[in-house]
Amino acid sequence: MRLALLQTKQNELYDFIHTRKMRTEKEILELQKEMTGQTFRLAEQAAEEGADLIVTTEAVNYAGRPGQYGGDYQALIRSGQEELLTAFAGLAQEHGTYIVLGMYTADPEGRLGNCAVVLDPQGAVKEQYQKIHLAGEEKEYLEAGSRFSVIETEYGRIGICICWDMQIPETARQLALNGADLVVCPTWGWEAIYGHSRAYENGIYAAAAMAVPYGMKIGGLRSPSEIISPKGEILARGSRVQPGIVCAELDPKKARPCRSFRLGERRDGLY
Repeated sequence: MRLALLQTKQNELYDFIHTRKMRTEKEILELQKEMTGQTFRLAEQAAEEGADLIVTTEAVNYAGRPGQYGGDYQALIRSGQEELLTAFAGLAQEHGTYIVLGMYTADPEGRLGNCAVVLDPQGAVKEQYQKIHLAGEEKEYLEAGSRFSVIETEYGRIGICICWDMQIPETARQLALNGADLVVCPTWGWEAIYGHSRAYENGIYAAAAMAVPYGMKIGGLRSPSEIISPKGEILARGSRVQPGIVCAELDPKKARPCRSFRLGERRDGLY
């Protein structure tokens, strides 16, 4: 299987320093379109290069902080989500590839979720995972999910999580216990310091599609997009500065002996 992670470069919507600046609906929609367009172009390139599974970053249709917009933030998200899904579903169907699309969603009741929508090679929605572990101000306006997701594919079992989920050791552990061979993670905050451990300690492949922050490189504890083996080895890694596609050839099913070894000595009754 050819796995492709899309590492985008964030624009002004992701400026978390000047947080008091108000934005008009027109400004937000233009910046939002720029980000979704950048993501789609990378996805299209990855698909043309033969990717079997494409993973985007977290919340590609982010509309900035709700407090920086004076209108109906839920309506702003809802207005473009079907068009976004339709575009990526068409791409998945055209190239016969799986796509894990990180996006905000608004349901008919106006509840917002930070989700990863899995599109199958026919362009149908196979799964929609909603981020369970919300971070920071997300807790103020997003609704947390309550269900872990592992999907069956011809390549193996794929677990889904988003950003802060991976900071919580039980997330990857539960996905591994549920049979995941590979865990994919759309994110804005991937850190090798825990990410490599999640792969190693569970005997699974792990892959995170990271974004380059607005106005800076990927620095500090944060790491670029990575694909990690069940032994904690880096199979592919992105730039700290540039957007791009991070690819590796792998067989997720080959993680199974390693996962069995790592999890087989557990003594559930003592935990």
